[in-house]
Amino acid sequence: MGFRCIKTMRSIYPADGHGMWISYDYTETQQLDDAYSNGTTSNGTVVVDAAFKKVPKSSAGFHIWRIENMNVVALGRNQYGTFYDDDSYVILAASLPGQSATIDSVTREIRGGLLEYHIHFWLGGLTTPDKSGVAAYKTVELDGYLGGCATQHRETQGNESARFRSYFKNGFRVLKSHAEQNGDSLHQIKLYKIKGKRNPVVVQQESVSWKYFNSGDVFVLLTPTIIFVWVGRAANSIEKLHATKIAVQLKSENDNIPLVFVDDGYEQSLQNEQKSEFQKYLPLNQRHVLPSDPEKDEVVEKQFKNNIKLYKCSDNNGKYRVTEIKSGPLLQSDLDSDDVFILDHGLFGIWVWVGKRANDKERTEAMRNARGFVKKKKYANETSVTRVVDGAEPKEFKMLFVSWRQKDSQKAKIITNGAQKNNQKIAITKFDAVLMHERPSLAAETQLLDDGTGTSRIWKIRKNDSVEIGKEKFGNFFSGDCYLIWYSYQSQGQKHILYTWFGLHASDDEMLNTFSKRTEIENELGGQAIKVRVIQGREPPQLLQIFKGKLVIFRGKGTEQDESGRNTKSPTNYLLHVQGSATYNSKATQVNTKSSSLNSNYCFVLKKSKKYFVWSGINSTGDQREMAKHFTGKDFELVLEGKEPQEFWDLLGGKAEYFTTKIAIEENDLKCPRLFHFPNITNHFKIEEVFNFAQSDLTPEDIMLLDAFSTIFIWIGALSTTYNRKNSLEMALEYLRNDPAGRDMNIPIIEVKQGNEPPNFIGFFPNWNTTWWAEHVAFEEMRSQLEGVKIEKKLETTNGNHVENNDFDCYEKYPVKMLKESMEKLPNKVDPLQKELHLTHDDFVFLFKMKYEEFKNLPRWKQQELKKKVGLF
Repeated sequence: MGFRCIKTMRSIYPADGHGMWISYDYTETQQLDDAYSNGTTSNGTVVVDAAFKKVPKSSAGFHIWRIENMNVVALGRNQYGTFYDDDSYVILAASLPGQSATIDSVTREIRGGLLEYHIHFWLGGLTTPDKSGVAAYKTVELDGYLGGCATQHRETQGNESARFRSYFKNGFRVLKSHAEQNGDSLHQIKLYKIKGKRNPVVVQQESVSWKYFNSGDVFVLLTPTIIFVWVGRAANSIEKLHATKIAVQLKSENDNIPLVFVDDGYEQSLQNEQKSEFQKYLPLNQRHVLPSDPEKDEVVEKQFKNNIKLYKCSDNNGKYRVTEIKSGPLLQSDLDSDDVFILDHGLFGIWVWVGKRANDKERTEAMRNARGFVKKKKYANETSVTRVVDGAEPKEFKMLFVSWRQKDSQKAKIITNGAQKNNQKIAITKFDAVLMHERPSLAAETQLLDDGTGTSRIWKIRKNDSVEIGKEKFGNFFSGDCYLIWYSYQSQGQKHILYTWFGLHASDDEMLNTFSKRTEIENELGGQAIKVRVIQGREPPQLLQIFKGKLVIFRGKGTEQDESGRNTKSPTNYLLHVQGSATYNSKATQVNTKSSSLNSNYCFVLKKSKKYFVWSGINSTGDQREMAKHFTGKDFELVLEGKEPQEFWDLLGGKAEYFTTKIAIEENDLKCPRLFHFPNITNHFKIEEVFNFAQSDLTPEDIMLLDAFSTIFIWIGALSTTYNRKNSLEMALEYLRNDPAGRDMNIPIIEVKQGNEPPNFIGFFPNWNTTWWAEHVAFEEMRSQLEGVKIEKKLETTNGNHVENNDFDCYEKYPVKMLKESMEKLPNKVDPLQKELHLTHDDFVFLFKMKYEEFKNLPRWKQQELKKKVGLF
């Protein structure tokens, strides 16, 4: 099967300006074209590479092939996780929907069940166009062999998707070319960079030079006599721990030569022999280390803030036209199975969706045309491109839409992270805390912790103080007020939840005072309470359970009360809209006392003086009716829709039109939980999703966000910084603001702390281990064991980064010689009046004979005198 040459077409915009023509001029798309044009024999049989035929079609498992001499060669399992930067690879991950595939997955046949296929072609940074073309070509071929329903991903070195990285829980390596590796002597000098917050990537650098160094990473230098682990001061704990494990492995592979740790800025503190060996390859007089990797951070920020757009694709006389349909948020109904669509999420990735009834040419050229779209939009060549098929969409694609409902014919048994579901409702008759502790998956599913029979205290927050509410008024809230609810219950000891409830018309001052009151009580409880932010209308099940389904929200402010708060008066005449059919999902909200407020899908309670009516809509259920009765007195009149007495209409001011259409209750398939890591909470919003997450992804130094669809959890690690903790709520709100699906900003946000996780959080993590963190070996501990001494901390922690002084170490560092140059020769980032801030710790101590902390406390005249003396003024 040969490769044919395609002439480059010129890209032109149509005259009407409503679309764009797509053209292609690179080898990869030529090979894709060949794959589709020549992928069948004359009798219609699909051509399949012999290497792929060894994989049973109906089997779950994980496989990797490398392109060698334009052929597909299967890798042995001992090679999984090692890639070469001059090669291209094809990766297949096959699993049951909702389950995960990793490099440790065992190939097993699946009978009678649907499989979810993901095919990735990974392109090394130095791979050739021919190799990348064959990888793309073979991806199409493998997809055809599996039935044409696989999700295809284009991956490039350094820009791998979260799903790709999830296959390698311990990270993966990217090494220099095979030719170089095969010619290595036993102790060739090598420099490795370890980068990555969750699944670290080890990348062999092209040479050994300071130009690759920055303080946000960890580097391993392999020399003939010593292995050096250079620890960037801003590197995260996962990178440092992973780098140490890599160094230990290299040590065993290289005659157990010594392993030495080098702290960023403390190179001069090495012992003489160690420093001499280090300087052979990295001369300290040439040291230049950037403070971080700002370009990467900037890209992440831009990625998330790009608005999503939907384009429709069509073929017009051999030219491919892409027309913009709409901007987000997107609906599933925006897609049409007769066509092909492109979802443009900017630098965050391009998706091409292929409708099941799209014509053959549109289906076969979808991936190629998506790559042409990237080129036309002038996006970077490494922009991720993913092709999905109608009916086999992965969850990360569905999450780009406001809602998603899988068609009945395509539904299958789904295994979620925490529990198995068969699209059936769970029948619950018992809610005690013991059951929820024993079955956390049930707690996660229902978002309940107990039956609500614990102890409650409630405060109404005023502008300047708070007033505790008497029990006789529990559950009577007002939309113009704020409340603090303290709930305590027994579950392996006393547990506490602090709810802050904000009415839709509450003032900012009262909201701030509510948080202040919560902090006061939290401190009394030793900081171990679960904190829940609740906005009117989005009350979580557990809060409704506390009020036994009798929570009622009146309009306005509850101002008619004495200083004790016990005499708050509720309205005497009102109409309540009752929602829910059980104690954990029922509440009532005051609406206009007019007929137009009625709705045939619900029950309503009308009160006039001492008389109650329960109006039951024709589409409401018996359970709804029973819950509505809880909002009446002993005497009430049940009124069925269509049989109302005239008195009822008179009290509502006469008959009027109201909503009567039956609401179809559809299951939303976007309820699968997602875990996110926020590398560091700063002015710039950055986020990384953790695929196939487990408890081990919750590291003590971090703050994580678990999106459970109807609830957001913030998990706070024990070693996370004070700054990040204080800003964690704003982090969650920023996440909701930036969600391309246009999420509700008012959903409950629950804050939990490491070691104090409730069952409704634990249930999302399989095989939860209560002793996990006690068994966890941190970087400092592992380093101490390897060095054989107890290390005294030279560095304090500031904003999650190890630094001696934030005012000093946050600046870019330069050699002394460079800083002594004239003003016009200084680097742009150097302040001529504060050159000393650009010295490394070692150089500063050598020049000034003191640490920066001591220097900073000197009078200004003394500082200037010392700077003149050392030639930095």
